[in-house]
Amino acid sequence: MKVAVIGAGTWGKNIIRTLGGLNALAAIVESDEKSRENLAKDSKVPLYESVEPLLKTKIPAVAVATPAETHYEIVKQLLLADKDVFVEKPMTLSVSEAEELVALSQERSRILMVGHLLLYQPAIRWIYLFLKENGLGKIYSLHQERLNLGRVRSIENALWSLGVHDVAVMLHLVEQFPLKIQVTGQRALQPSIDDDIYLHLEFPAGVHAHLHTSWLWPEKRRQLTLIGEKGKLVYDEVQQTVTLHRKWIESNLDHRDEGAEVVFRGGENPLELEMEHFLARIKDRKNPLSDGRNGVDVIRVLQSATRSLNSYQKKEVYTAHPSSDVEPGAVIGKGTKIWHFSHVSPHAIIGDYCSLGQNVYVANHVTIGNHVKIQNNVSLYEGVTLEDYVFCGPSMVFTNVRTPRSAYPRNTSKDYHPTLVKTGASIGANATLVCGTTVGEWAFVAAGAVVTKDVPPYALVAGVPAKIIGWACECGIALTFRQESASCHHCHKKYEKSDKIVRRLE
Repeated sequence: MKVAVIGAGTWGKNIIRTLGGLNALAAIVESDEKSRENLAKDSKVPLYESVEPLLKTKIPAVAVATPAETHYEIVKQLLLADKDVFVEKPMTLSVSEAEELVALSQERSRILMVGHLLLYQPAIRWIYLFLKENGLGKIYSLHQERLNLGRVRSIENALWSLGVHDVAVMLHLVEQFPLKIQVTGQRALQPSIDDDIYLHLEFPAGVHAHLHTSWLWPEKRRQLTLIGEKGKLVYDEVQQTVTLHRKWIESNLDHRDEGAEVVFRGGENPLELEMEHFLARIKDRKNPLSDGRNGVDVIRVLQSATRSLNSYQKKEVYTAHPSSDVEPGAVIGKGTKIWHFSHVSPHAIIGDYCSLGQNVYVANHVTIGNHVKIQNNVSLYEGVTLEDYVFCGPSMVFTNVRTPRSAYPRNTSKDYHPTLVKTGASIGANATLVCGTTVGEWAFVAAGAVVTKDVPPYALVAGVPAKIIGWACECGIALTFRQESASCHHCHKKYEKSDKIVRRLE
């Protein structure tokens, strides 16, 4: 199996070198001319300036090592070209983008693997199996530190920059999604970037996990400590050792100390193991350890924590009617209003200046953007993502299971099919969206319509099943196309249409 690499920066070069050593390097895409010239001196594979020529090749798989803000667009292009994809962490910068990529990979039957490198450290694998064998008994807590006087970022905070691998490890070892997410941070160097962050997670089984990330620390410290009823494990990532401390407290509160010993020493190259895992999954078509769903869960934690940080720093709050039930752990942005008898679950993420009408239900892991308006009697089930400025009319319906049976419950995250409603879209009263569909930007779904397939941007759909009956401007006025172009008579925005795809002209 051969793999192309997009991005030949610091980490991209490591992937290139590793795939070359495995005799699996097919091509390199690098936009910087000087970098391509340097690569040409040693490389024997094709070099491309952009992604487009790569899409036309028969190379079956691609590793993406570009800046995080480019991941969504590049990975989407690759999946649409039927390429298997490995993408470095973080997978994307938002849950909605990550969910869309997972849905697309499933639709295209493509492998989507995320570069959560720490999961491929042999020490983490050893710890995982040790816990499975009940080596520590009941687990009380995990404590992680990723600290250094390191490179300061001007876009992403210390958690996004340093803690992605650690969050992935937490979710992997506990094998649950947290019930409660709490975070505090300090902005010492820049007014909008947290340099020092403490993240606290509480899981359904009662396990607590804590992560401290900072690029202000005087010394390099990368360590995982697990506290259990039968002892403690300390993984020193710098030294690549796992130490078992046979120390615990008896039920009568007496201390027991039977010493400590190093029970595992690392040595293998985790990047090589990660690339070998990707190559194996390309071949056998099995789900990777760090698959797209794993990537979504990690981003969900990071996004929830970041919104909490921003709300904490701004000291601004939302408004909820006393009859509503907003469970602890839900992340809700400033200016949002939640009206009578609504229920927001603990893992829900709701943005700024939203309005939730009477009797609205928001399930775990639902993500709602900014300025979203949800009218009375709407239930948003797990797997639903609403981007900014979405309108949901009264009593419209979302689903998340395609083949529901009361006798055969399908009620876990793996059973749910995601639904994505993109920026500005409006859904009329009593409409139904069958799960697994995407409603495009600024689309209109008419009252009572039943959406069974994706709705293009700016489309107006109606009927059962819903079909395109026209097109609408961003401001909501119907468009009349003449020779594939249209102009809104109200706001004067201009559009063009080609092959039933409408796009706005700048």
